[in-house]
Amino acid sequence: MATQYLKPDEARSLPGLRLAATTHVPAPYSMSARAILDHHNVAHRLVEQTGGGENEALVAWTGHRNAPVAVYENEAPRVGWLDILNLAERLGSGTTLFPEDIDERMQMIGMINELIGENGWVWNMRLLMLGLGGPERSAQAAEKNPMYRDYGYSEQAKAEALVKARSVLVRFAAYMQAGGGRYLSGSRLSAIDLYWVYFSNLLQTLPEKDCPMPGGLRRSYDTAADMLGPYAPILIEQRDFIITEHIALPMAF
Repeated sequence: MATQYLKPDEARSLPGLRLAATTHVPAPYSMSARAILDHHNVAHRLVEQTGGGENEALVAWTGHRNAPVAVYENEAPRVGWLDILNLAERLGSGTTLFPEDIDERMQMIGMINELIGENGWVWNMRLLMLGLGGPERSAQAAEKNPMYRDYGYSEQAKAEALVKARSVLVRFAAYMQAGGGRYLSGSRLSAIDLYWVYFSNLLQTLPEKDCPMPGGLRRSYDTAADMLGPYAPILIEQRDFIITEHIALPMAF
């Protein structure tokens, strides 16, 4: 059954929590935000956002074009991963996704930022994906896709992105090895484990039966991952452990 999304104009007058999410593809920012809310049993309505689109109705409501955007009642829209995570912790139930130990908590927040923050691993993987067709195709695509502008794409930025993306994977593998290949921060599930599940699709895509996606998107993910070269197997082994223990399959979006 396909996931149902409200139009922004439908959602803006409704009460409760509304989450703008990229529609019908396993967009990792949207999927991880949904996983955080689901972990905490936070009821929410999904709102349509089109990846790479202008999303004018969403901008008119929230001031933001990209996803996810979380709007709770009449509070200001939340777009940052930490703001959405803190909102879920405040509204929801269940075990906190923050480690209790302060050192582990600070480590986890830093790791998430290196994974999904500006100029982090995913940022640089997207630069690689934007440049997959070569300079001429990228120049043509940039005329239609605002992501090229948002990410400051250039051939130099693409080359630097490869170095940065590889360095993050090396550090993540070291943390996983220190934790015995189970949890990335501490001895139980934390937010970084959930984020890695969804963003690691850019390193090794999940099988079609577990995560169906358009063929073109899968090829883009796989081709960008190939550019990274060899990586430590524990990066995917840890991801698969978290899925087995904590994530329902197949993924729905």
